[in-house]
Amino acid sequence: MNLQNEHAEVRKRLSLYVAGALDADEESSILKHLATCTECAAELERWQSIAGALRGLRTPQPSAALFARTGAAAEARLIEQAEQRHNRKVLILLVVFSWAVTLAGWPIFRFATGGVLSLLDLQFREMWILFAVFTAFTWLAGGSAAVLLSARHRQERRLA
Repeated sequence: MNLQNEHAEVRKRLSLYVAGALDADEESSILKHLATCTECAAELERWQSIAGALRGLRTPQPSAALFARTGAAAEARLIEQAEQRHNRKVLILLVVFSWAVTLAGWPIFRFATGGVLSLLDLQFREMWILFAVFTAFTWLAGGSAAVLLSARHRQERRLA
């Protein structure tokens, strides 16, 4: 590495050296360079004076109001995340319930409509249309239940 590149690299790292953010190998490399380079040693002194002045400054503290607002915002976010998890679980249960009702309902529907339709003498050759309508109503009922449960959950949360 030529001298110009070495100066540039050392100068880039001097602020990190003063802050103590370098590993032992990098520190030894910088100390080795500083032993032979007065320009970089002078630059190090400037960085050390800046660091000393910064250490002397008072650390700003957040106001009590900011602290309270931040805590309230974090708590609201945690509650929101818990509600989202709850809503996902309810939705999954409703989908599973809807599928279970649909699958269990097919044999019941065939039996019921076969018996009723033969008494009424109606000729529905395509039973799947009736079953699709039945399924749509089942899913609509499940979706309505999800909306009602969500509204109730939000109302309970507002009251708490």
